[in-house]
Amino acid sequence: MEFLKEIPLFSGLSENQIERIKKISYSKNYLKGEVIFNPSEKGDHFFILRKGKVKVFKTAKGKEQIIKVFDKPALFGEAASFTGKNFPAWAEAIEDSEILIIPRHRFLQLLKEDPEIGMKLLSVMAQRLIHLTNVIENLSLKNALSKVASYILRKYEELEEKEIPFSTSMASMELGLTKETVSRMLGKLKELGIIEKSKSRIRIKNLEALRDIAF
Repeated sequence: MEFLKEIPLFSGLSENQIERIKKISYSKNYLKGEVIFNPSEKGDHFFILRKGKVKVFKTAKGKEQIIKVFDKPALFGEAASFTGKNFPAWAEAIEDSEILIIPRHRFLQLLKEDPEIGMKLLSVMAQRLIHLTNVIENLSLKNALSKVASYILRKYEELEEKEIPFSTSMASMELGLTKETVSRMLGKLKELGIIEKSKSRIRIKNLEALRDIAF
């Protein structure tokens, strides 16, 4: 119950509404490297990450493009679930993960009975669309320094804190850059006095300068 309240989709719902969602969901564990869904599968379920990390990605000509890396708690796979069509991408556990699974048909029935839950979902999907727009912009328009600055800025806006957790490996996957390139760009931002970096955290020293480089 408490975990479901942490999900943005469900955070404003009543105890009774949360209980109804709990009753139609079940838990499944995935090992690191295990595929959760792929584009050949129908979107008959959507997923809530409870423990671990998951990457959602597309492949073309042997190359992999990360769409998003999800950390707990996170909702994913919901778009295909609501259309009933195939998943548009792959999802893979990049750590041992525990995932709550909600069957499509049972959730749709719940939405018919309680439209307030559907209104919450629209908000979440709008935020996801904004994220995908940012991904496309990063891939097509920005240089490496701008991409890394934009990534840090996005993390800051999500957490509203000037000190944020940061993984060079995760950033490189999401941005489509090598780890070496990300490290070099971090070095440049540090030289400019914009950030400070420890092993797993970044502190933003000059937010305005970061914004200027990001945009």
